[in-house]
Amino acid sequence: MDLLYFLKVLYRKKWTIIALTLLAIITAFFFLVNKSPLYTSLAQYSTGFTSERVKLVDGSSAIDLFTVDVKFDNVIETIKSPQVLSRISYSLLLHDLTNSSSAFKTLSEKDKQNDAYKAVNRDSIRILLTDKLAQNQLLKSNVKNEYEALEYLKLYGFDYNTLLGNLTVSRVARTDYLDIFFNSENPNLSASVVNSIGNEFLNYYRSLNLRRTNESAQSIKDLVQSQQNKVDSLGKQLLNEKISQGTIDPVSRTTSAMETVTGLETRLAEEKSKFNEHSNRYNYLKTRLGELEASMSGGGGNDEIVKLTNRRNELTEELNRKGGSDPVLEKQISDLRAQINAKANSGSGKAKTKDAIDAIKVQISEESAMLNASRSSVADYEASIRRYMGMTNTNPGSGIKMDVIQTQLAMENKQLGNVKEMYNQVQGLAKDDPTSNFIQTRIGQPASEPNSKKTMVKMALSGASVFFLSAIFFIFLEIFDSSVKTPGIFSKLSKVKIANVVNQVNLKKSNPSAIMLEDTLVNKFRKNDVFKNNIRKLRYELLHSDKKIFLFTSTQNKTGKSTVIEALATSLTLSKKKVLILDMNFTNNTLTRAFGTEVFIQDVAQNINLSAPFAQQNIAGKTQFEGLDIIGCREGNTTPSESLYNIDIKSLFEYLKESYDFLLVEGPSLNNFADSKELAQYVEGVFTVFSADLSMLQVDMESMRFIADLKGKNHGVILNKVLTENINS
Repeated sequence: MDLLYFLKVLYRKKWTIIALTLLAIITAFFFLVNKSPLYTSLAQYSTGFTSERVKLVDGSSAIDLFTVDVKFDNVIETIKSPQVLSRISYSLLLHDLTNSSSAFKTLSEKDKQNDAYKAVNRDSIRILLTDKLAQNQLLKSNVKNEYEALEYLKLYGFDYNTLLGNLTVSRVARTDYLDIFFNSENPNLSASVVNSIGNEFLNYYRSLNLRRTNESAQSIKDLVQSQQNKVDSLGKQLLNEKISQGTIDPVSRTTSAMETVTGLETRLAEEKSKFNEHSNRYNYLKTRLGELEASMSGGGGNDEIVKLTNRRNELTEELNRKGGSDPVLEKQISDLRAQINAKANSGSGKAKTKDAIDAIKVQISEESAMLNASRSSVADYEASIRRYMGMTNTNPGSGIKMDVIQTQLAMENKQLGNVKEMYNQVQGLAKDDPTSNFIQTRIGQPASEPNSKKTMVKMALSGASVFFLSAIFFIFLEIFDSSVKTPGIFSKLSKVKIANVVNQVNLKKSNPSAIMLEDTLVNKFRKNDVFKNNIRKLRYELLHSDKKIFLFTSTQNKTGKSTVIEALATSLTLSKKKVLILDMNFTNNTLTRAFGTEVFIQDVAQNINLSAPFAQQNIAGKTQFEGLDIIGCREGNTTPSESLYNIDIKSLFEYLKESYDFLLVEGPSLNNFADSKELAQYVEGVFTVFSADLSMLQVDMESMRFIADLKGKNHGVILNKVLTENINS
């Protein structure tokens, strides 16, 4: 769709759009004429927010614009709050109830007949509103007498929603000023509201801020006292713990003892390592000695040497257990050694072994001495460690307990400092009134003239709004309408040749044949003239096609095949051509009913004699138009091959062609039935009728591919029901 098409759509809807626009203008006019005049009063305040500055890193000062905006927003919302406007509401009603001579609003007789007016006692409501203002409370809708008071406020137009609807509070752009506007039918009422609303806001805001800061200060003060009590209690615990230790600082002694124990444990570990080394060396040498002595002994002598050696080893071990200082055992070991040497020297070739044995014995003696010395050192270190560990355990857990108390005391002292700082800040806020710089710089005055209704401007805006909205509405209807509408859109979607375009005509008061027979150029029949010319174009194509038998089918139902065939047949008779219509749409025999024929193809197929002359047989039914005959059909759920099974359809068509110039055959839709596919093989040309008010579906494309496969028989698509203004689009 292009812009030109949308402009055509709007042009077609021009009268509807114009009518809606005029209706909006007229409605706006009567609304404004009957609307009561309004009077506006203005009060202005200087807030002082923009005078507050913050220090920058470089020492200069600047305005915090974000904070200023937030403060303005807070003030505006507070002014519009029910707490402020409700007090204004109560005050206004009290004024009218107590000062009837200068009342802001006088109720009409119709208002006085209202149930809300009759249900309220004026004295009672004065007392109720006075109490609410004194106690700074709001009326409650769930209490009967207060609900009645709320309804009474609505009757006067002093309720919260009405006041809020007529109130405008805004910041003067990029300034320190706040404007308060109020509209009403009474100029004195408008002035009273804008002047009193400022005072009510200041009183409410100050009381709210003072209550909030005082409550915060008291709660933080209680928190400071509680924190101070915790700090004092921990201080007493620490002092008592130090006194119980008998020293102001018992930690130093414990620390020194632990350092000594650490050093002794290091030395003990080193000495144990040496002891293990000497012990392993000693055991190895003894094993080696036994092997050498066994190798020197041979035969019986060797057995005796082995025995002597074993005995000597036993005595040596016993001597070692006793500390190596037993003279008797030493003498026995010395004698055994002499005997072993004597027996060993008695053999030959053992001199070298004897020397090795002597050397190992010397090493064994040395390792034994080192082992004893290391054992003694280990015992000394262990005794020292036990002594110093006893010094650290004089008062178990005292040092750790004092550390815990001191750590907790430090944490509580830090928390106490933070709470005190918060308390100081809250005390400062309580003394600092955020509205202290509010000054009313402009007093609201009663307006001398009512506000301009701007009747012409508002009427123009109403008309323009409806005009554009209705135009957009119709454009959106076209956008979301999926029908093909124009030949251009159909060509883009289907990529199929268009044989002819037929515009839409009104067939409620006429029929296709009558339209074709009309001979007039009156403007109101312009669409009919276009229709006639489009059918004539189609007639021209048939006359110059050298074909006589044409099938008219469609992809979907209700595309106007019967209309096209009837109009085309009538047009051909105007050219003095003999035409036969064959209604073979067994699912919907519109043509049969339109011409009222009693000749049906099912009967013709049974009775026809193809060898006999046509004139001698009652085959076709006559119509009111000269040269136009018709063979109808009975409706049924059958196909041509089923209904005409007893005759060759191609031979029938050829027989009929001899007596007529053209045979126009109607078949049902291709998407739903197989009839047209069966008939296509017997005709000479096929036209597919598609309605412009239908959407192109995938199944339509498949049916059109079947027609395209007919090649020379395919004469294209007749796009029917196109709006006259869209024919060339």
